[in-house]
Order: sequence, then C-alpha cells, then structure tokens
Amino acid sequence: MRFIHTGDIHLGANPENKYKWAANRGDEIWATFERLIKKIKMDPVDMLIISGDLFHRQPLLRELREVDYLFSTIENTKVVLCAGNHDAIKKGSFYEGFKWSDNVIFLGDKNIQKVEIPELNTCVYGLSYHQTEIEDSMYDRIILDNPDMINILVAHGGDEKHIPINRKRLAMSEFDYVALGHIHKPEIDERNAMAYCGDLEPMDMNDVGERGYIYGEVNKRGLEVEFVPFAKRIYKEIEYTVTPTATNLEIRHRIEDLIKQNGEENMYKITLDGYRNPDFEINQRDIANVGNVVLIRDLTVPDYDFEELYYDNKDNILGMFIGRFLEKEPLSQIDKKTLYYGTKALMDAMEDRL
Repeated sequence: MRFIHTGDIHLGANPENKYKWAANRGDEIWATFERLIKKIKMDPVDMLIISGDLFHRQPLLRELREVDYLFSTIENTKVVLCAGNHDAIKKGSFYEGFKWSDNVIFLGDKNIQKVEIPELNTCVYGLSYHQTEIEDSMYDRIILDNPDMINILVAHGGDEKHIPINRKRLAMSEFDYVALGHIHKPEIDERNAMAYCGDLEPMDMNDVGERGYIYGEVNKRGLEVEFVPFAKRIYKEIEYTVTPTATNLEIRHRIEDLIKQNGEENMYKITLDGYRNPDFEINQRDIANVGNVVLIRDLTVPDYDFEELYYDNKDNILGMFIGRFLEKEPLSQIDKKTLYYGTKALMDAMEDRL
C-alpha cells in the first residue's frame, strides 16, 4: 500500500504577519495543501494520512467544506485524519456532525477507535482531541484485533501535555506504521516503524530546515518511508563573520549574496560573529531589509588593543581585569570571549558614570 503522511498543516494560521513580506503566508499554507492534493490527483496513492492539526484553530464551516471538496477530487485515495490539540473538537465545533466525502475517514472519537478498510487490507486506529491538553498516555494500551491486516495508528502527541508517547511501549503493539503528528520537526524512526511528518509549511522561526511530508509503502513484509521536501519557503540560518575593517555596506552586500545563494523566497535567522572595530556599530535595520529576515543575532565583539587599554587603566578595575588575562596567554576561546565581553561591559559601565 502506498501512502502519504502529513499533518500539522495549520490552515488558518498567519505566521510572521508582522512583516510586510509575510502578508500572504496564510494563503501560502492553503496553497501548499492544495498543491499536495493536486500532486496526489496526478500520482495517486492508496491513502492520505493527516495526523492532526489540519487547522490552526476551530475550523469554520466554509473551511471544512473547502477541505472536503479537495478530498473529493482524489476519490480513489482514502483520506484518514483526526483533530489535534489546535483544532480540538470542542462544544459547538463544526467537526461535529460534518458530512465528509465517501473517501474520507474522520477518526473523531475521544477514545481510540478502529476503522477497517477491506479493499486495502488495512485497519486504521486513532482518536481526536476534544480538549487542548491530554496528559494520559492514550496510545500505550492498544491491542490489535486483526494482526493479519496492515495496521496503522494515526497519533497526535508526544509531550507531557499532549498524549505522552513511549516509543518502545508503542512499538510493542506491532503496528505496521505509526503516523505521528504534533512535533513539527520531521523524524523517521525506522526501527520502531513510526515517523513524525513535521509541519507541511514552517510555522515559526524555531522550525528551521526542510519541511514536507512522508511518502511510504507498507505491507505485511515490511515498511519503506522517505521524507519529501515540499514547503514553499523554509527557515534557514546564515552565519557571517565580521572583520575589524568591515563597513555596514560590506556586511549588507555579503548578507544579500548569501540570501541569493540560499533562496530569496526563504526566511532567515542571521548570526553575526567575529571582531569589529570598537568604534563601529552594526546597522541591524539595514540588514533586516535585505530579505525575509526574522532574527539578527549580533555576537561580534570589539577588536580592542588590550595592551594599550591595560596601560591606560592600570589603576582601575578595567586594568586589573585585563591584566589577569594578559598574564595567561595564550588564551583559550572561552578566555577570549570572557575578556572581550567583560571589557565591553566594564567600559560601558565606566562611560555611564561619566
């Protein structure tokens, strides 16, 4: 059986909406989901698994209808999904009583339920959140009814507040595949026949790296899975080493070059390290405007002439501090950082007193 496993799609989210370049991120999330459905329509799989958090919050009725229409366009693919902690089925939820297309299996019960799909010789297990937090290990006590069938668990959770998962204990249930959701970082655990698909599009700057879905083939003889990158844009980290002769224009140009090399559509966390002229201040606002920049960390330190500073300040706390390090040369990397940051802190304190 061929399947695609996705989840944590978070339709309705608008990440990074404080930035002008991210004004359409919410639409992009919908577009990526639609693009995945179109891919399945062109190259059908037997099953599409969505392991929770299809929506970022309670779905509107019109949103459920839009999603169900997309599912109806892949009528030869069984769609199996559950509600996660973000779109938990609370009182008055439009999930309740919604009429899905014939190819859709919604695991909407708050307790583990089982649905057989005879034409695929497959049995799917799972549950939906009916509250935002579940501290009980709901997946640890499942006993398979039909071990001769392909058994798949659709499971959303993995931390203390959202159905803790003991992988070794879960593996003892002998599912042929466990489709995990909730943790946004993709991870394939082949030994235990399970995988986190990660989010289809990254939700915030902590979701660094490729994002996409899991493609798999499973039968009673074994399981093969692979991660497939699919997101429109991802978060990347860039590190740039500043030199004492650097200017703001030079730094901006180098960052621009690095962003072009890594994809201008992507989103960036930029770290500046190295040594700068003590009288030079880096213009972070200038750097932030070169692309889709969400974070700038300035870890540069002033390139002080420590011997000159020592002789000019022998009789005060700054000179005493520097003197301890000059006696220790050669300095380790930790010593160097301590010396630079300590000197800067003391000089700033001395300036404040003037």
